[in-house]
Order: sequence, then structure tokens, then C-alpha cells
Amino acid sequence: MTPTNPSRRPLRVNLVSLGCAKNLIDSERMLAVLGQAGMILVGADDPADATIINTCGFIEDARREAFTAIERALRQKRARRTRRVVVAGCLAQYWGENLRKRYPGIDAIVGLAGRDELAGVVDRVAGNAGATRSRQGRPGETAAADVRLEPFRRQAADDRVRLRLTERCWAYLRISEGCSQGCAFCSIPRIRGPFRSKPPDLVLAEARELLADGAVELNLIGQETTGYGRDIGYRAGLAGLLRRINALPGLRWLRVLYAHPATLSDRHIAALAECDKVVPYLDLPLQHINDRLLRLMNRRLDRAGIEDLLGRLHAAIDKLAIRTTMMVGFPTETEAESAELLEFVRRQRFAALGAFVYSPEPRTAAARLRPAVEEIVARERYEQLLLAQQQIAFDQAQALVGARLDCLVLAELSRPEAHAARLDRRRRWLLARHARQAPEIDGVCYLACPASRSVPLGAIVPAEIIGRRDYDLIGRWVVSRAGRGGASGGRAIIE
Repeated sequence: MTPTNPSRRPLRVNLVSLGCAKNLIDSERMLAVLGQAGMILVGADDPADATIINTCGFIEDARREAFTAIERALRQKRARRTRRVVVAGCLAQYWGENLRKRYPGIDAIVGLAGRDELAGVVDRVAGNAGATRSRQGRPGETAAADVRLEPFRRQAADDRVRLRLTERCWAYLRISEGCSQGCAFCSIPRIRGPFRSKPPDLVLAEARELLADGAVELNLIGQETTGYGRDIGYRAGLAGLLRRINALPGLRWLRVLYAHPATLSDRHIAALAECDKVVPYLDLPLQHINDRLLRLMNRRLDRAGIEDLLGRLHAAIDKLAIRTTMMVGFPTETEAESAELLEFVRRQRFAALGAFVYSPEPRTAAARLRPAVEEIVARERYEQLLLAQQQIAFDQAQALVGARLDCLVLAELSRPEAHAARLDRRRRWLLARHARQAPEIDGVCYLACPASRSVPLGAIVPAEIIGRRDYDLIGRWVVSRAGRGGASGGRAIIE
């Protein structure tokens, strides 16, 4: 892609990325598009011609975070720190016209289908030709926002060529877009459209690109990864895709996120167990365990089905770590049903658990249900659930003390005291993750590194776990006498 206007000075732009991993991929693609157009990417506090906010709109908390970011950008605009404000992403798609009315200082609103045309939008509103004034004549505002909300594309977007924001050694790989499950509480189908699988050859092409760029760990994502292939006639489905990605040279770890319990089949479980690069980890949002609430949520699987599924997973995959997500305060949820969920979590002892308080989303079936659970009651149930899971997580972290784990080295810590108070500041420390820790949502490992060794960023090294700090583990890189972690021969532990 050539610069949008090579005769003019390059535009300076900064981008604020909010929301989930799917939004992060969109942000990485946006950055690449802007860079290919000849624009200069600057930090959030640097003077800019345009500030772009890639928003999330899934629940009320996400919308509040987006509103805060928009208001900050508009303050910077009034202070002449940025000339134009562009809002993109999920909230732009879902609330486009409402955003324009709520924040008249916004210069452009770009929906999800306009992601790859973002550079042209920025050039129109932030280039010399776009420096217009409002009817009131106030500087720094345009007469009307450039609103571009196109219909959903029939095929999941091509995510190749990204300016990645994660550590180079790992990446997210999106295999599908949208969702057609119809959960009663969820607005995702209205935001991101119906379920669309990315063609398998395109998924593999993107995987090869990420591996060539230094990634050794790929994390598969989509609104519902276990439904992969059903809409495009790819009969091998996720199981077949896993086997094809597993065969790619250079890949060390492969992880599946966002599996749906109602579409997770025995074929999927077999592939998870058989593929040697698939780590023993599965992200499986369950939302609740009470049969009545599961029916109201339209989750299509009851408690007996969920417990059977969990049993089959653990029987097939040794030392499997399951992360799940639970919802509290769903309309009509009783105290007894909340207690049932709490008891289930305590008994199942998930490796990781996220929770959120139900948020009524406009135009969803759940928004019409009555009676609503009082916010203070829902918040108490939320705190109870997280406290129960916290103790489980701490117990499981403590049980790993003394274990040997292979860890992916992410970075060297320049200021270890800012990361973990128990780290000895006289030592060199590495930031790492073991295979049953997913990026960004789970704990991490802090590994002591000998001062004389070069830091093997992106390498998977053996470590002995010697302690924990809350959810995180503290360990020592096990270095062979030959000087390479994991090599054959005698090993020396860093003391």
C-alpha cells in the first residue's frame, strides 16, 4: 500500500486498543494499514493528527471504558494535543449514531467492516483537506462525523499483515468471526454478525506468517472455536484444522480458546489429546450450572451434559487445565441457584475462572426477563464466587512448588520489584509462562536467570518452581552443564 498523499507531510496517529483478543487482532491490523499508508505511529501522550480508539461494546463495563477513552481523546483535542478523534471497533458498529449524538466532537466513526479502509478515513478527516470548522466556528471540530457503518462481510476478515502488539514469541490466530448460538444475554451477533469460518487455507497462511515472524505459540480464537467449519462445508472441522496447524514447522505450542460446551464433540477431544503441540489447556466458558438458568440463557446443555463433558475431557487429556467463565446475577437467579453455582465451582476446582455480573443488553431476550437481581445482591454473589476460586487457584499454585515445568520466556525484567515483591533484586529475572497459563488472562512465571547467561527470549526452557506469589509462580531456570536449558546431560539448578 502506498502513502495516501505522498506530497503532504506524514500524518501522526496514535491508537488506543480496548477489549478482547479479537479486538487486539483488529488493532494490530489497523496499525499495519496505517503504517503501510505512510502514517507515523506515535504514543498516546504525543502530539498527533488523529487519535483512533478501537472500542469494545460487549457489556456495560466495556462501554464505560470506551466512553472514558473517548472523553480523554476529546479533551486532548480541545487542548490541541490531537487534531481529530476517530472511533472504531465494536462500540462504533453497535452504537454508531448514538456515539455521534453523545460526542459531537468525534470526527469519524468506523464500523468493523471498514477496518482495512481506516487509513483513507483518517486521511480524509485529519489531512489538510479535512481541517474544517463546525457551524459554531469552534476550532478543532468538524461539521459532522464521517460515519461508515457497512454491512457485515460474508467471510471472516483476512488478518494477515499485522503490526503485532504482543511479545514476538506468541500470537493470537483468529479462525472465525461472529456467532449464531443465540445466547439470551449476548449482543455479539448484533455487533459482529453471524458465525463465519475463515477458510482453512487462509488460516494456515496466517499461521505460517506468524511463525515466520517469530511466534512459537499460537492461540486459536473466535467467538466459538468449536463450531469451526460448519458454515463453509469443511467437514473436518476444528479437529481437522488442529491437525493441520499442528504439523506446521516452527510451532511449539497450540492453544484453543473460546470453546462452546454445546459444540465441543468427541472428535474435538480426540484431536486435542492426539496433537503433540496442543497444550493441555482449554478455555470453556460455561456461564452457569443450574438447569433452569441454562435453559433461560439458551446454552443448549444442561448440568448433566456439562459434567459428562468435563469428565470426558479429563479422562482423555492428562493434567488438563480448564479455564471457564461464569455469570452471576442473571435475571430471576435465586439464592439457591447462586449457591448451586458456588458449590459446583468449589467441587470442580477449575484451573482458572473468570466471572462477570450480568449486564442487560438492549434487544436481547434476557433484557426482557423479570425480576432482575438487585445490583448489590449480584455484586455479593460475584465476590463470593471469586473468593472461592481465589483459594482454589492459590492451592493449585502451591501444589506446583517443587515441580519441573517447561516455560516460554517472554522478557527480561528490568525492574523486578515492580512485578513481584518477593523477587530478589540482586538476581536477573525472566518473565515467562508455562503451558497451562494462557497469555494475558492467567498468571505468569518469574524465573531466576544466572547473570552470565544470555536471555533466551522466545525459547521454551525447563524451570523448577520454588514458590508462588498469589496467582503467579516463582522458579529457577534449569540450565544444563553444557550451558543450554533442556539439553541432555547433567543439570545445575540456579541457586
